Amino acid sequence: MKIVIVGAGPGGATAALQLARQRRHEVVLLDRDEFPRHKTCGSGLGPRCLDVLKELNLFETLRPKALSIRGLRFVSPGMKEAVLASNVEAAWIIPRETFDAEIAFTAEREGADFIQGFNAKRLLRDPSGRIRGISDGKQEVEGDLILFADGAHSRFSIDKRKRQQIAAIMAWYEGVPYTDGVLEMWFDRRVKPWYGWLFPETKTRVNVGICYDPDDAADPKKLLDEVIDRNVGDRLRGAEQVGKYRGHPIVYTERVGPVAAPGALWIGEAARLTNAATGEGISYAMRSARVAAAAIADHRAPGQALYDDYTRRTVRSFTLPLQTAVGFMNFVGTPAFSMVSSLITHRAVQPPLRWLLANV
Repeated sequence: MKIVIVGAGPGGATAALQLARQRRHEVVLLDRDEFPRHKTCGSGLGPRCLDVLKELNLFETLRPKALSIRGLRFVSPGMKEAVLASNVEAAWIIPRETFDAEIAFTAEREGADFIQGFNAKRLLRDPSGRIRGISDGKQEVEGDLILFADGAHSRFSIDKRKRQQIAAIMAWYEGVPYTDGVLEMWFDRRVKPWYGWLFPETKTRVNVGICYDPDDAADPKKLLDEVIDRNVGDRLRGAEQVGKYRGHPIVYTERVGPVAAPGALWIGEAARLTNAATGEGISYAMRSARVAAAAIADHRAPGQALYDDYTRRTVRSFTLPLQTAVGFMNFVGTPAFSMVSSLITHRAVQPPLRWLLANV
Protein backbone atom coordinates (compact mmCIF):
# COMPACT_ATOMS: atom_id res chain seq x y z
CA MET A 1 0.00 0.00 0.00
CA LYS A 2 0.87 3.66 -0.21
CA ILE A 3 1.00 5.00 3.35
CA VAL A 4 1.10 8.75 4.04
CA ILE A 5 2.23 9.90 7.49
CA VAL A 6 1.33 13.41 8.67
CA GLY A 7 3.93 14.68 11.15
CA ALA A 8 7.62 13.76 11.43
CA GLY A 9 8.04 13.92 15.18
CA PRO A 10 9.17 10.79 17.06
CA GLY A 11 5.88 8.98 16.41
CA GLY A 12 5.54 9.75 12.72
CA ALA A 13 9.22 9.25 11.97
CA THR A 14 9.27 5.93 13.84
CA ALA A 15 6.23 4.76 11.89
CA ALA A 16 7.89 5.77 8.63
CA LEU A 17 11.08 3.92 9.56
CA GLN A 18 9.27 0.75 10.62
CA LEU A 19 7.04 0.70 7.55
CA ALA A 20 9.92 1.44 5.15
CA ARG A 21 11.82 -1.49 6.64
CA GLN A 22 8.91 -3.81 5.88
CA ARG A 23 9.78 -3.32 2.18
CA ARG A 24 6.14 -3.77 1.23
CA HIS A 25 4.88 -0.19 1.09
CA GLU A 26 5.39 3.17 -0.53
CA VAL A 27 5.89 5.43 2.49
CA VAL A 28 5.52 9.22 2.40
CA LEU A 29 6.43 11.24 5.50
CA LEU A 30 5.14 14.83 5.64
CA ASP A 31 6.03 17.68 7.98
CA ARG A 32 5.32 21.40 7.95
CA ASP A 33 8.87 22.30 9.05
CA GLU A 34 12.29 22.02 7.48
CA PHE A 35 14.56 19.64 9.44
CA PRO A 36 16.43 19.92 11.68
CA ARG A 37 14.02 22.19 13.52
CA HIS A 38 13.67 23.39 17.11
CA LYS A 39 10.93 21.78 19.17
CA THR A 40 9.71 23.00 22.55
CA CYS A 41 10.33 20.02 24.81
CA GLY A 42 12.29 18.96 27.87
CA SER A 43 14.23 16.59 25.58
CA GLY A 44 14.33 13.78 28.14
CA LEU A 45 14.33 10.17 26.95
CA GLY A 46 13.43 7.73 29.73
CA PRO A 47 14.06 4.00 30.10
CA ARG A 48 11.18 2.90 27.88
CA CYS A 49 12.27 5.27 25.13
CA LEU A 50 15.80 3.85 25.25
CA ASP A 51 14.31 0.36 24.92
CA VAL A 52 12.49 1.43 21.74
CA LEU A 53 15.70 2.90 20.32
CA LYS A 54 17.40 -0.45 20.85
CA GLU A 55 14.54 -2.19 19.05
CA LEU A 56 14.94 0.28 16.16
CA ASN A 57 18.72 -0.27 16.06
CA LEU A 58 19.23 3.46 16.69
CA PHE A 59 20.61 3.23 20.21
CA GLU A 60 24.30 3.18 19.29
CA THR A 61 23.81 5.80 16.58
CA LEU A 62 22.25 8.29 19.00
CA ARG A 63 24.34 7.48 22.05
CA PRO A 64 27.23 9.85 21.14
CA LYS A 65 24.71 12.70 20.79
CA ALA A 66 23.19 12.15 24.24
CA LEU A 67 23.89 13.42 27.73
CA SER A 68 23.68 10.42 30.04
CA ILE A 69 21.44 10.66 33.11
CA ARG A 70 22.23 8.39 36.06
CA GLY A 71 20.56 10.22 38.90
CA LEU A 72 17.63 12.35 39.99
CA ARG A 73 17.50 15.25 42.43
CA PHE A 74 14.03 14.94 43.92
CA VAL A 75 12.52 17.83 45.90
CA SER A 76 9.32 17.08 47.82
CA PRO A 77 6.40 19.49 48.31
CA GLY A 78 7.80 20.11 51.78
CA MET A 79 11.16 21.19 50.22
CA LYS A 80 13.02 18.11 51.43
CA GLU A 81 15.41 16.76 48.87
CA ALA A 82 17.48 13.73 48.00
CA VAL A 83 19.64 12.67 45.08
CA LEU A 84 18.51 9.26 43.90
CA ALA A 85 21.70 8.10 42.22
CA SER A 86 22.39 4.96 40.24
CA ASN A 87 25.34 3.34 38.51
CA VAL A 88 23.03 2.43 35.63
CA GLU A 89 22.34 4.78 32.73
CA ALA A 90 18.64 5.49 33.27
CA ALA A 91 17.87 8.22 30.73
CA TRP A 92 19.27 10.47 28.03
CA ILE A 93 18.91 14.11 27.13
CA ILE A 94 19.00 14.86 23.39
CA PRO A 95 17.63 18.15 21.97
CA ARG A 96 14.61 17.46 19.81
CA GLU A 97 16.09 19.06 16.70
CA THR A 98 18.79 16.39 16.81
CA PHE A 99 16.63 13.47 17.94
CA ASP A 100 13.69 13.95 15.57
CA ALA A 101 15.91 14.63 12.56
CA GLU A 102 17.97 11.48 13.13
CA ILE A 103 14.89 9.24 13.05
CA ALA A 104 13.25 11.06 10.12
CA PHE A 105 16.39 11.04 7.96
CA THR A 106 17.03 7.39 8.85
CA ALA A 107 13.53 6.61 7.59
CA GLU A 108 14.36 8.50 4.40
CA ARG A 109 17.58 6.52 3.95
CA GLU A 110 15.57 3.33 4.42
CA GLY A 111 13.28 4.28 1.54
CA ALA A 112 10.60 6.64 2.85
CA ASP A 113 9.88 9.79 0.82
CA PHE A 114 10.38 12.65 3.33
CA ILE A 115 8.57 15.82 2.19
CA GLN A 116 9.36 18.86 4.33
CA GLY A 117 7.55 22.21 4.36
CA PHE A 118 4.15 20.53 3.82
CA ASN A 119 1.61 22.19 6.15
CA ALA A 120 -1.33 19.78 6.05
CA LYS A 121 -4.60 21.71 6.10
CA ARG A 122 -7.40 19.68 4.56
CA LEU A 123 -8.48 16.07 4.34
CA LEU A 124 -9.30 14.49 1.02
CA ARG A 125 -12.19 12.02 1.05
CA ASP A 126 -13.73 9.73 -1.52
CA PRO A 127 -17.50 9.71 -2.20
CA SER A 128 -18.06 7.21 0.62
CA GLY A 129 -16.36 9.50 3.15
CA ARG A 130 -13.21 7.41 3.47
CA ILE A 131 -10.06 9.49 4.04
CA ARG A 132 -7.93 9.17 0.89
CA GLY A 133 -5.31 11.89 1.28
CA ILE A 134 -4.22 15.28 2.53
CA SER A 135 -3.77 18.76 1.05
CA ASP A 136 -1.67 21.77 2.03
CA GLY A 137 -3.70 24.04 -0.22
CA LYS A 138 -1.14 23.81 -3.03
CA GLN A 139 -0.63 20.11 -3.58
CA GLU A 140 -2.47 16.95 -2.72
CA VAL A 141 -0.92 13.72 -1.48
CA GLU A 142 -3.09 10.63 -1.73
CA GLY A 143 -2.60 7.24 -0.16
CA ASP A 144 -4.27 3.95 0.67
CA LEU A 145 -3.79 4.68 4.38
CA ILE A 146 -3.11 7.94 6.23
CA LEU A 147 -1.36 7.95 9.63
CA PHE A 148 -1.90 11.08 11.69
CA ALA A 149 1.03 11.87 13.98
CA ASP A 150 0.48 15.63 14.08
CA GLY A 151 0.60 16.14 17.82
CA ALA A 152 -1.53 17.05 20.79
CA HIS A 153 -3.79 19.42 18.91
CA SER A 154 -4.21 17.44 15.73
CA ARG A 155 -6.56 19.37 13.51
CA PHE A 156 -7.71 16.06 12.09
CA SER A 157 -8.58 14.34 15.37
CA ILE A 158 -11.78 12.28 15.49
CA ASP A 159 -11.80 12.14 19.31
CA LYS A 160 -14.80 14.26 20.38
CA ARG A 161 -14.16 13.95 24.12
CA LYS A 162 -13.38 17.08 26.11
CA ARG A 163 -9.65 17.66 26.10
CA GLN A 164 -7.85 17.14 29.40
CA GLN A 165 -4.79 19.35 29.30
CA ILE A 166 -1.53 20.19 31.04
CA ALA A 167 0.32 23.41 30.25
CA ALA A 168 4.11 23.63 30.10
CA ILE A 169 6.49 26.57 29.90
CA MET A 170 10.27 26.47 29.82
CA ALA A 171 13.39 28.55 29.33
CA TRP A 172 17.06 27.88 28.54
CA TYR A 173 20.07 29.21 30.42
CA GLU A 174 23.83 29.16 29.95
CA GLY A 175 26.14 29.04 32.93
CA VAL A 176 23.92 27.36 35.53
CA PRO A 177 25.77 25.00 37.91
CA TYR A 178 24.37 21.47 37.95
CA THR A 179 25.49 18.01 38.97
CA ASP A 180 26.73 16.08 35.95
CA GLY A 181 24.42 13.19 35.06
CA VAL A 182 21.61 14.33 37.38
CA LEU A 183 18.29 15.81 36.31
CA GLU A 184 16.04 17.56 38.80
CA MET A 185 12.31 17.33 39.58
CA TRP A 186 10.76 19.72 42.09
CA PHE A 187 7.27 18.81 43.23
CA ASP A 188 6.54 22.41 44.15
CA ARG A 189 3.20 23.00 45.88
CA ARG A 190 2.46 25.92 43.57
CA VAL A 191 2.07 23.69 40.50
CA LYS A 192 0.85 20.41 42.04
CA PRO A 193 -0.02 17.78 40.98
CA TRP A 194 2.75 18.50 38.47
CA TYR A 195 6.31 19.67 38.92
CA GLY A 196 9.24 21.79 37.83
CA TRP A 197 12.48 20.52 36.33
CA LEU A 198 16.04 21.28 35.38
CA PHE A 199 17.55 19.20 32.56
CA PRO A 200 21.08 19.67 31.25
CA GLU A 201 20.86 19.81 27.44
CA THR A 202 24.53 20.42 26.73
CA LYS A 203 27.64 20.71 28.89
CA THR A 204 26.85 24.40 29.47
CA ARG A 205 23.12 24.83 28.82
CA VAL A 206 20.15 23.78 30.94
CA ASN A 207 16.43 23.58 30.25
CA VAL A 208 14.30 24.80 33.16
CA GLY A 209 10.52 24.56 33.15
CA ILE A 210 7.24 23.61 34.78
CA CYS A 211 4.09 21.68 34.02
CA TYR A 212 1.04 23.43 35.49
CA ASP A 213 -2.73 23.72 35.39
CA PRO A 214 -3.77 25.56 32.19
CA ASP A 215 -6.61 27.18 34.16
CA ASP A 216 -4.15 28.81 36.57
CA ALA A 217 -4.80 32.55 36.40
CA ALA A 218 -1.15 33.51 36.96
CA ASP A 219 1.03 34.80 34.16
CA PRO A 220 2.97 31.70 33.00
CA LYS A 221 6.32 33.48 32.94
CA LYS A 222 5.83 34.81 36.46
CA LEU A 223 4.71 31.38 37.63
CA LEU A 224 7.83 29.80 36.17
CA ASP A 225 10.03 32.48 37.71
CA GLU A 226 8.38 31.91 41.10
CA VAL A 227 9.04 28.15 41.03
CA ILE A 228 12.58 28.66 39.71
CA ASP A 229 13.38 31.21 42.40
CA ARG A 230 12.21 28.91 45.17
CA ASN A 231 14.09 25.85 43.93
CA VAL A 232 17.20 26.97 42.03
CA GLY A 233 17.10 30.76 42.10
CA ASP A 234 20.48 31.07 43.77
CA ARG A 235 22.10 29.06 40.95
CA LEU A 236 20.57 31.16 38.17
CA ARG A 237 22.04 34.43 39.42
CA GLY A 238 24.55 35.51 36.82
CA ALA A 239 23.31 32.94 34.28
CA GLU A 240 22.38 34.08 30.79
CA GLN A 241 18.94 33.25 29.40
CA VAL A 242 19.13 31.92 25.85
CA GLY A 243 16.21 32.76 23.59
CA LYS A 244 12.67 33.31 24.75
CA TYR A 245 10.33 31.52 27.10
CA ARG A 246 8.44 28.83 25.24
CA GLY A 247 5.24 27.07 26.14
CA HIS A 248 3.18 24.23 24.75
CA PRO A 249 0.01 22.33 25.64
CA ILE A 250 -0.13 18.64 26.52
CA VAL A 251 -3.29 16.60 26.04
CA TYR A 252 -3.81 13.38 27.98
CA THR A 253 -6.42 10.73 28.67
CA GLU A 254 -6.89 7.78 31.01
CA ARG A 255 -8.46 5.55 28.39
CA VAL A 256 -7.85 5.06 24.71
CA GLY A 257 -10.37 6.88 22.54
CA PRO A 258 -11.08 6.47 18.83
CA VAL A 259 -7.81 5.86 16.99
CA ALA A 260 -9.02 4.63 13.61
CA ALA A 261 -11.46 5.60 10.88
CA PRO A 262 -11.91 4.44 7.28
CA GLY A 263 -8.63 5.23 5.56
CA ALA A 264 -6.73 6.46 8.63
CA LEU A 265 -5.03 5.69 11.96
CA TRP A 266 -4.01 8.10 14.74
CA ILE A 267 -0.82 7.61 16.75
CA GLY A 268 1.04 9.24 19.63
CA GLU A 269 -0.16 12.59 20.94
CA ALA A 270 -2.63 12.87 18.07
CA ALA A 271 -4.37 9.94 19.81
CA ARG A 272 -3.87 11.60 23.26
CA LEU A 273 -1.31 8.97 24.25
CA THR A 274 0.68 10.96 26.81
CA ASN A 275 1.83 10.36 30.38
CA ALA A 276 -0.50 12.48 32.53
CA ALA A 277 1.86 12.42 35.50
CA THR A 278 4.95 13.74 33.72
CA GLY A 279 3.69 15.15 30.42
CA GLU A 280 6.08 12.81 28.61
CA GLY A 281 4.92 11.80 25.16
CA ILE A 282 8.00 10.70 23.22
CA SER A 283 8.10 7.07 24.31
CA TYR A 284 4.31 6.79 24.04
CA ALA A 285 4.46 8.14 20.46
CA MET A 286 7.24 5.78 19.41
CA ARG A 287 5.58 2.76 21.00
CA SER A 288 2.26 3.73 19.38
CA ALA A 289 4.01 3.90 16.01
CA ARG A 290 5.39 0.41 16.51
CA VAL A 291 1.91 -0.86 17.38
CA ALA A 292 0.57 0.67 14.17
CA ALA A 293 3.39 -0.77 12.05
CA ALA A 294 2.85 -4.24 13.55
CA ALA A 295 -0.88 -4.11 12.84
CA ILE A 296 -0.28 -2.94 9.26
CA ALA A 297 2.21 -5.78 8.74
CA ASP A 298 -0.54 -8.30 9.48
CA HIS A 299 -3.01 -6.93 6.91
CA ARG A 300 -2.58 -6.85 3.16
CA ALA A 301 -4.88 -3.88 2.62
CA PRO A 302 -6.72 -1.19 4.59
CA GLY A 303 -10.12 -2.24 5.85
CA GLN A 304 -12.22 -2.70 8.94
CA ALA A 305 -10.13 -5.66 10.04
CA LEU A 306 -7.03 -3.44 10.19
CA TYR A 307 -8.85 -0.59 11.97
CA ASP A 308 -10.29 -2.95 14.58
CA ASP A 309 -6.98 -4.75 15.05
CA TYR A 310 -5.04 -1.50 15.56
CA THR A 311 -7.65 -0.28 18.04
CA ARG A 312 -7.47 -3.53 20.03
CA ARG A 313 -3.67 -3.48 20.11
CA THR A 314 -3.61 0.16 21.21
CA VAL A 315 -6.12 -0.46 23.99
CA ARG A 316 -4.13 -3.50 25.14
CA SER A 317 -0.79 -1.65 25.04
CA PHE A 318 -1.77 1.64 26.61
CA THR A 319 -4.71 1.22 28.97
CA LEU A 320 -2.62 0.27 32.01
CA PRO A 321 0.10 2.93 31.44
CA LEU A 322 -2.49 5.66 30.91
CA GLN A 323 -4.48 4.73 34.00
CA THR A 324 -1.34 4.34 36.11
CA ALA A 325 -0.11 7.79 35.09
CA VAL A 326 -3.46 9.43 35.89
CA GLY A 327 -3.53 7.59 39.19
CA PHE A 328 -0.04 8.81 40.07
CA MET A 329 -0.95 12.36 39.02
CA ASN A 330 -3.96 12.27 41.34
CA PHE A 331 -1.84 10.81 44.15
CA VAL A 332 0.69 13.65 43.85
CA GLY A 333 -2.12 16.10 44.53
CA THR A 334 -2.96 14.53 47.90
CA PRO A 335 -1.51 15.10 51.39
CA ALA A 336 -0.43 11.44 51.33
CA PHE A 337 2.14 12.16 48.62
CA SER A 338 3.56 15.04 50.65
CA MET A 339 3.82 12.77 53.66
CA VAL A 340 5.45 9.90 51.77
CA SER A 341 7.84 12.14 49.83
CA SER A 342 8.93 13.84 53.05
CA LEU A 343 10.60 10.52 53.92
CA ILE A 344 12.94 10.61 50.92
CA THR A 345 15.97 11.21 53.10
CA HIS A 346 15.42 7.71 54.53
CA ARG A 347 17.50 5.19 52.61
CA ALA A 348 14.79 2.50 52.63
CA VAL A 349 12.35 4.77 50.77
CA GLN A 350 14.70 5.76 47.95
CA PRO A 351 14.86 2.53 45.87
CA PRO A 352 11.06 2.22 45.43
CA LEU A 353 10.76 5.95 44.79
CA ARG A 354 13.54 5.76 42.16
CA TRP A 355 11.73 2.87 40.48
CA LEU A 356 8.38 4.65 40.59
CA LEU A 357 9.66 7.85 39.01
CA ALA A 358 11.52 5.92 36.31
CA ASN A 359 8.62 3.64 35.36
CA VAL A 360 5.46 5.70 35.77
